[in-house]
Amino acid sequence: MKKHMAVKTGVVFKGISDVMAQVNKENISENARQYVQLLHQSIEIDQEKEMFYLELNDDEKTEVEHVLKDVFHTRLPEYMPVTEVAQMLNVTPQMVRRYCAEGKIKAKQRMENSGKWLIPTEQFLAKPEFSKHLKQKEINRMKSMKAIDLVLQGIDEEEEED
Repeated sequence: MKKHMAVKTGVVFKGISDVMAQVNKENISENARQYVQLLHQSIEIDQEKEMFYLELNDDEKTEVEHVLKDVFHTRLPEYMPVTEVAQMLNVTPQMVRRYCAEGKIKAKQRMENSGKWLIPTEQFLAKPEFSKHLKQKEINRMKSMKAIDLVLQGIDEEEEED
């Protein structure tokens, strides 16, 4: 299995070099060239990560979850809301509730037959979709912080005018 993964990794790096050969033909700045290279590498790494995840057996997935849980334990909530799980898995909240009820997603109801679910975060740590979910949450957080800064600047400007 490791040899198979090494071959696929070689294909990824060949793909990156092909893109860079094309980018080097373009008349763009060094910063733009480096950005394109990083963007392409990021895409390739995401694809590689998904391929590796599919090759993990259940025991290996559990090992990865435990390692990542130890790394992220202070920065992640214990449970995820149904809406976030739905966004991450690209399904509707109703499907997430159904998966919870069927046992496809580890979860427990807050109160029996309430339809409200406590979905442990740790079961998603090893999934490739989880890192995308974290990136999107960080982007949203940064947008919110920027909006707050703009509102505070507006308030400061109004106070200065008075």
